Amino acid sequence: MSKPEYEPSGAAAVAARIQSVARAKALLDAMASGDFVSLRELAARTGLAKTTAFNLVTALVDVGLAERDIKGGAYRLSLQHLVYGKAVERRLDIAALAQPYLVKLCAETRETVNLALPGPTDAVIVESLEGSHTLRVSSYSGTRAAYHSTACGRALLAYQPLSFRKIIYNLGSLPAATDRTITDPEALEAVLERCRSVGWTTEFEENEIGGACVAAPIFAPGGEAVAAVSIAGPSARFEPEAIERLGRLLVATLAEITANMSRNR
Repeated sequence: MSKPEYEPSGAAAVAARIQSVARAKALLDAMASGDFVSLRELAARTGLAKTTAFNLVTALVDVGLAERDIKGGAYRLSLQHLVYGKAVERRLDIAALAQPYLVKLCAETRETVNLALPGPTDAVIVESLEGSHTLRVSSYSGTRAAYHSTACGRALLAYQPLSFRKIIYNLGSLPAATDRTITDPEALEAVLERCRSVGWTTEFEENEIGGACVAAPIFAPGGEAVAAVSIAGPSARFEPEAIERLGRLLVATLAEITANMSRNR
């Protein structure tokens, strides 16, 4: 696969897009109570001109994010936000559901174990249990993990549609965290294909020198990769045999989480 072309936008175009989204968000915030809000009140709450507020809230209605009371000329949030809320709620449920399995993996391997959720442009580490070895990698909770250079990022990216992966590649050059980092989309696609084949993936000193990581995805009952778990430690302990063993352990353990999710639906 050839590397997709990336055409950076001008600063003015980027600022205009951000402004439009920010204004739309302000209108959604103004309707956060769930009650109908008049156009006049929306304009007052957001500081927007009445015409601007009308154009934007009408667009929100057109795309299904708001509803209009034709008789009263007022607006409120649509039920689509309930769908979004449930999606976020499921992500939070995954962290709670996965917790005992993360503890078990950390105790069994004595390495640092991370739970990552997918984000728009990278993964987010939402839980991290530090290993018990004297020499170990630090906890990463609350940090972001690049899709291309971390094992948990790759475990999630591998199961995203090609269209999403191309967006990531089109954001610009994949930055090299170390001189080992894969920065070519074609080479990365081969790594992701292997992940889909064996169920787990790895990175070896690609995100930081001296560190290595093995990761696998957690699948929702419907087959969507909704999270990833990684086992990280000093690269000196991650010989090929150890990587293979950790990869198989992750796949087996995370299959239990998926099965548990199915039982709790």
